[in-house]
Amino acid sequence: RKGLTIVNITGNPVSLGFGSNPAVLNSGITLTTIGSVYETSEYDFVTSAVNAISSVASNVVSIQEYV
Repeated sequence: RKGLTIVNITGNPVSLGFGSNPAVLNSGITLTTIGSVYETSEYDFVTSAVNAISSVASNVVSIQEYV
């Protein structure tokens, strides 16, 4: 992966974890509101798995991965 963009589409918090680290709600990288964005580029990217957790089951995020 050369880049990644994750956008919180709904208004509930979403927390991210990378690789073998689980996502922990309201810890680490957290997208708090509608439109919150996490981005990586070719200079600061991660190629490991991305884990996410939300405060509600129906939360929606948009994911765009650049290869």
